[in-house]
Amino acid sequence: MTSSERKYYKELAAPCGLYCGACSIIAAVRRGDPQLLEMIAGGVAEYLGHPVEVKDLTCEGCLSDVRAIVCRECNLRACALEKGLAHCAQCADFPCQQIIDFNNDGFRHHSEVLDNIRCQQEIGIDAWVKEQEERWRCPKCGCGVDWYAGQCPDCNTTLKGHF
Repeated sequence: MTSSERKYYKELAAPCGLYCGACSIIAAVRRGDPQLLEMIAGGVAEYLGHPVEVKDLTCEGCLSDVRAIVCRECNLRACALEKGLAHCAQCADFPCQQIIDFNNDGFRHHSEVLDNIRCQQEIGIDAWVKEQEERWRCPKCGCGVDWYAGQCPDCNTTLKGHF
């Protein structure tokens, strides 16, 4: 893996244990899907309680300088960075109440962050990211898919085991 690929991979491993490479927002931005981006912007606007434009969804991962509006004010990211850490997996206070609450907040993709962080602690961030890269690919064509994709956007294969 080149150093630029390694940096990119690291930016997709969110401090909280989510894999940004499977984020619906990042997937829609990568695909340049204007209809999906408009739909996501509407959902994010409803969640945040104020208007959101498609341009507000540009994101390159949680540890990058370019984050979607919904991730810009993340308390978990801020906590890790304030402690000089990149990931909650490195924190002596894991699992804290804040990460437990995030895991249990009702968003299906959040419900595995505690397990993800434990896995990161066991095998390391790089190995975990490689596992996630494989997990979030279509088994038929290899296209990257997001957390909530029921079928591959490229070959229409039904995806099993995703949210």
